[in-house]
Amino acid sequence: MKLFILCALTFLASVAVAQSAATATDVHSSDGPTTSPAPEIPSRMLEFKSVKSSIAPAVSPVTTLPPQCVSDGSLFLDSLDPKDLTRHTVISIQADRSQQYLPSAIQGLNDISVMNFFPSDSVVGFLVRATKEPAGAPGPGKSPAGVAWKDYHYYIAEFNRDGSFDKSIELPADYTFSRFAIMGSGEFLVAAYDRLNSAAHLLVLDQSGKKLRELDYAPFRTAPDGNAAFGSAQSLRNSSKLMGSVLFTPYREDILVWRINSSDPVLDVSSGGNYREVPIQAPAGMTFANMVAANDRWVALFRSNSVADNKPLNQADYSYFEVDPIDGGLGPKLTQSRDVPPRYLWCERDGTYTSFERDKAGDFVLLKAN
Repeated sequence: MKLFILCALTFLASVAVAQSAATATDVHSSDGPTTSPAPEIPSRMLEFKSVKSSIAPAVSPVTTLPPQCVSDGSLFLDSLDPKDLTRHTVISIQADRSQQYLPSAIQGLNDISVMNFFPSDSVVGFLVRATKEPAGAPGPGKSPAGVAWKDYHYYIAEFNRDGSFDKSIELPADYTFSRFAIMGSGEFLVAAYDRLNSAAHLLVLDQSGKKLRELDYAPFRTAPDGNAAFGSAQSLRNSSKLMGSVLFTPYREDILVWRINSSDPVLDVSSGGNYREVPIQAPAGMTFANMVAANDRWVALFRSNSVADNKPLNQADYSYFEVDPIDGGLGPKLTQSRDVPPRYLWCERDGTYTSFERDKAGDFVLLKAN
């Protein structure tokens, strides 16, 4: 099985000091105008501790980022075979149990390329490109598997939460798909590219894969190829960069649509395709870089504008903040002890945060903080 990783393996972000949502007021006195100090944003210390576990999940040292989460607090990792990066094993992990989901168990499809995956409370889905045709003899207009390129399509392959394969859903043939999410209603939110018209689209599909609605998403209003010559290598690079920068993060029953290292508003999409734009109020001198999967609040990571977007996480250049889902205003800053390297926050559930690390033996260790 081939791997088509569109997940950002170097996906990460930044954070910083706080900027008050309130506007400073000029106060006039005999000494001239002064400015009242901005209210101080509170902070909250997170102390991560390893979770005692009766299981030892076999997690590869190579995983795609970001991990995914669902409302019960399960952490989902896309674990790759270091000797064959085309082999995926998605693993859901809790303190007392784990479950594997194997794309190799997908039935009725051949020559499968895995794009990415997304879990919901009831199913786990894989976005794949594949064919229903059997392998054949090589030839012009055919893939290395000997199947005509026209016979390849995009599918969402769904698994039950017990790891058993359920079904594959064929997606509209007019688009190339880069990202998907499963909403609480079972409908799909997808990021798609129409090469014929050089246009990016944010679509809602029903449970059978049929288009229900297109959403107006600001980054997709202009040509994603940057007006490069149609079909050129530069056009392909520009469109791939845009489509790869748009990510989906679950929040309650909604899906948050956002761009890496961008000042674009977050799109909060609910079932049926209803949505609203929420501008994120980044701290002064910072850029919004990452959104954490959460069930009862928004949590964002910000990065200092003075550092490169691939600089490793540290507490001088990065900060996490809880964010008001209504207006995007900053809430408490989430800090960690400076005695240990900071951990990435991957999930939030009812105020408890999830991360993970490797111990000295290289084994997976689940971490929780509240």
